[in-house]
Amino acid sequence: MERDDLPRHLIAPEDVPAWLADSVNQRITYHRTTAEAARAIVERGVDITRSRIATYGQGFYTATRSDPFFGNVDVAVAIRLLRPLHGDDAEVGAVVDAIAERHGPLLGRMTLGIAAAVRRELLRLGYDGIMVVDGGGDGIDYVIALQNQSVRVVHP
Repeated sequence: MERDDLPRHLIAPEDVPAWLADSVNQRITYHRTTAEAARAIVERGVDITRSRIATYGQGFYTATRSDPFFGNVDVAVAIRLLRPLHGDDAEVGAVVDAIAERHGPLLGRMTLGIAAAVRRELLRLGYDGIMVVDGGGDGIDYVIALQNQSVRVVHP
């Protein structure tokens, strides 16, 4: 039973297993960002429309281990995904690239418009997120939410 004293975007650590019980993702993951962005996420929750351009389109990106390259603060989250696009980097990348190409030439990198179009099409196809197994070839898995309501910030 989730605690009633927390805002809807936060979750107590003891409530995470129940929140993720029917999820394909069963682990807490980490969003690495700046201190200012982390504060906003903890205070107000996730806003996927604020996401930057990334490899698999617009989404809220997390990993099973944090990478200091993306900022100096970790935000621990529980992402509940019932119907993710799931596979290794090549499998997921092929699907995303095919969608992106339909919306414009990539020319070596994804634009903000194409990233948003990829997210919209994935949602239209019934996906609620993306899970990339061993995304960087280093054993780290990526869990990417496409909808704000899929993400709960783990409250300390």
